[in-house]
Amino acid sequence: MSLWAFRFLLWYVCILLVQPQNRFTFLWPLKIADLSFIAAVALHALSCLEARRPIVRMGPATLLAFALLFFAALSQHFGIYQISSAWNPYLDLIVKNSLLLIMVESMASTAERVWAVQMTTLFCTLWWVKGGLRLSAMGATYSGDRLMGAAVSMIENPNGFAYMMCVFLPLYLYAYQQAKQKWIKWFFLGCALAAVYIVFQTGSRTGLVTLIVMGACLLPYYGKNHFRALAVIVVALIFIFPLTGEKNMDRFRTIPDSIASFFGKAEEKPFGMMNQDEQSADERKRKNKDTWALIRENMFFGVGVNPDDTKYMGRFPMARGQVHCEILMAGKQMGLIGMGMYVGFIGIIFFGGDWVRRNAKHWPAVRDLGWTFQMQAVAIIVGGSFSPLAWHPPMMLLAGSASALIGVLKAERDAEMVRLAGAAA
Repeated sequence: MSLWAFRFLLWYVCILLVQPQNRFTFLWPLKIADLSFIAAVALHALSCLEARRPIVRMGPATLLAFALLFFAALSQHFGIYQISSAWNPYLDLIVKNSLLLIMVESMASTAERVWAVQMTTLFCTLWWVKGGLRLSAMGATYSGDRLMGAAVSMIENPNGFAYMMCVFLPLYLYAYQQAKQKWIKWFFLGCALAAVYIVFQTGSRTGLVTLIVMGACLLPYYGKNHFRALAVIVVALIFIFPLTGEKNMDRFRTIPDSIASFFGKAEEKPFGMMNQDEQSADERKRKNKDTWALIRENMFFGVGVNPDDTKYMGRFPMARGQVHCEILMAGKQMGLIGMGMYVGFIGIIFFGGDWVRRNAKHWPAVRDLGWTFQMQAVAIIVGGSFSPLAWHPPMMLLAGSASALIGVLKAERDAEMVRLAGAAA
């Protein structure tokens, strides 16, 4: 029963990432995602009752998820500018993804199950890679040369597509490291290169900056442990980058100016004299500034999960709607408490991965999985600085998986210490 519960959970993850109902619309009335999750929870509860073990494992990520649900409920009902206490898309996102995290940590009771969660996300996102390559071949663009998002609602635009490709890129490299057969190894290395190509084709400056930071982290590791793969990647990039559309290249060339403008080190232009990319960068800068000012005015509890923009637009006009920075979006909803919880989830992924990497040296596949978590955390830190959606499914999945893996390794270590103590006695 426990195994079937976990299978239904993995099927829910598949539906969440691929969203087949958007392509095959006859699936919408069937509520396949809801049914999968309900079946997973029900079977898991019955299995736990039968085995007389706790239904929920109170690991670090689960405790933080319960805190997020509590403060989201407070913000929903008592947020100073909250529209109403009725259910809304932002609360829906928080509740569903928190419950997903809790179930992942509760059900992933072995290292193999944590690995299964990661591999499920890997094979689901191969659909994204396929979609990106096909759309690129067809010339399907969003604006100018910018590649559209794949046909799933999680990634509807080029920036989101590039961001998610960066988040899952370390997982493709992990699969390359662990594969035993050569053709499988080179297939996943090809997937990693395809993900990089897709980032280039989206024209996303967020994606390129994230790739650069991740590359700086990956270079020492791969130079030491996987030199041949590193050489292949470098050579491939030399051929891939020139294939990028000229308009996308022009966008990438504006990155230094955008950074200088963001930090106030560039000469300000009148808004009417800016091109589209300069206007976008300027708008993000002003939205960040106004949103931070709004957070400082409502320091501890924010303004509400789904606030009424008209209540503060007169003082902070650019803070309306979504802000393209996940931590500021969390702060807008729940103040410093929300920002702290957002940092906490990323900290669990990064430092949890580091703990796994240092404490699983006897188990190379798990040790390398810890390193993969760390690189995915880096992608979320950088990419999330320019993304509008906090508490998104990949981050919550990774936090639940990393926390579960820590619990598994600690339980194994404790069991080994008890065994050794018994042997010594």
